[in-house]
Amino acid sequence: MQIIIYKFVDGTTNAVEVTEDIYLIHLELLQKEKRNHWKETRRHTSLYYFTDMGIDYEDKRIDIFAEIVRKEDAEHVHKALLTLSDKRRDLVRKFYFEEMRYRAIAEQIGVSHTAISQRMKTIRKRLQKQLRDCSI
Repeated sequence: MQIIIYKFVDGTTNAVEVTEDIYLIHLELLQKEKRNHWKETRRHTSLYYFTDMGIDYEDKRIDIFAEIVRKEDAEHVHKALLTLSDKRRDLVRKFYFEEMRYRAIAEQIGVSHTAISQRMKTIRKRLQKQLRDCSI
C-alpha cells in the first residue's frame, strides 16, 4: 500500500492510502501533466514576455536599411526620406539618428511597440523601393 497526499488550494492536505497499481497510475499521470505543462509554457514564452518583465535584448542583426544607407549616395537617401510623411520621417529620425528603441518611441507616441515595429517595417520597404528606383 502507498500513500498519496493531496494539497488543496486553501492549504489543507489529505492523505489517501491506495494500492500499488493505483499509485503507479497516479505517478504516470503526474509525469504527463508536467510534460504537458512544459510543452505549453515552452511554446508560449516569447521575447515579448521577457521585455514585459524588464529584460531587454539588443538586436545584433544587421539592419538592411542601415546597410543600404551606408552604401548609397547621401543625396539619394535624402530624396527618398523626403518622399515619406512627416510622421514617418520622425520615426526614422528617432530610431536611426537618436538611436531610440521601439519601446521608448512607443511610450512617447502612445502606441504599442509592435505598432512601431510594423511602421518601421513599412518605412524600410518604402525607402528600399525609392532607393532602388533612384539607382536605376
